Amino acid sequence: MPLNLNGKKIRLRPLENRDLDAIWQAYQDLDLELITGGDSPPYSETQVRAYWNEIMTNPGAELRYFAIEPTPTNPGSSQFAGACSLQQIDMRNRHAELGVWMAGRDKRGLGYGTEAVHLLLGYAFEVVRLEKVYLGVYDFNEAGIRSYERAGFRYEGRLSQMIYYEGRYWDEWPMRMLRSEWQRYQQHPAEGLRPYHADDLDAAVALIHRLLTTVDLESARAVLRRLWRQIDRDLLAYQVDEKLVGLLTVTTERGKPQLQELLCDASFRKEITKAVQSRDLSQTV
Repeated sequence: MPLNLNGKKIRLRPLENRDLDAIWQAYQDLDLELITGGDSPPYSETQVRAYWNEIMTNPGAELRYFAIEPTPTNPGSSQFAGACSLQQIDMRNRHAELGVWMAGRDKRGLGYGTEAVHLLLGYAFEVVRLEKVYLGVYDFNEAGIRSYERAGFRYEGRLSQMIYYEGRYWDEWPMRMLRSEWQRYQQHPAEGLRPYHADDLDAAVALIHRLLTTVDLESARAVLRRLWRQIDRDLLAYQVDEKLVGLLTVTTERGKPQLQELLCDASFRKEITKAVQSRDLSQTV
């Protein structure tokens, strides 16, 4: 039977011949070509159609490609809106690279890419049974970064000057999702001290905005991103009565947690500090 992965806004389906016209039109977007294909060499329509026909008919064991199609009642319903994929699938080591792109500017900013990432992660971990999904995102791709952060991807480092775009070099941020992290995100965020949860994002931004009264919401999000990007530290959250009341970063030295940074109301500071000192974080991070 056909493989259908359905969300609220879009569904993922196999690529079909009827998608080739929209794919060819996407190749006319030089901006999209530069940020996904490097130096954007010229391709003829014959070459593009042959390339994608090969993907549809003979993708090989290392590639899974899906069309992104908006569902009824959403803009562009039943039309090709973009594509997403698992590439470089390594079945021995159980990991793959995730990619996603939208075919037209009118399809961007609608949440289609974000939902495609969520659906593809479920496929990667539940169907393909991977242990890790990774990707790289360039500094200028704010929409992509936000999508991956909302999905719960974690930063793994920084690669300097990886692409030349709009007159300057930009860095690339490697990100990853482990099966254990994805499984945790399927559960409701727990009470007390726990690892940061993907569903914490909006509450975390609001908490930072409230505590650091001199910043606006965008600046608060930048503070949260700074915490995420400290890859030598673990980002934790503290929840009371289903409300996020604290964010903190910790390191572990000789098996003991060391509190590095804490953002919370003064009334919770002592409680959170005590929880860090008394808990074995190696079992929760």
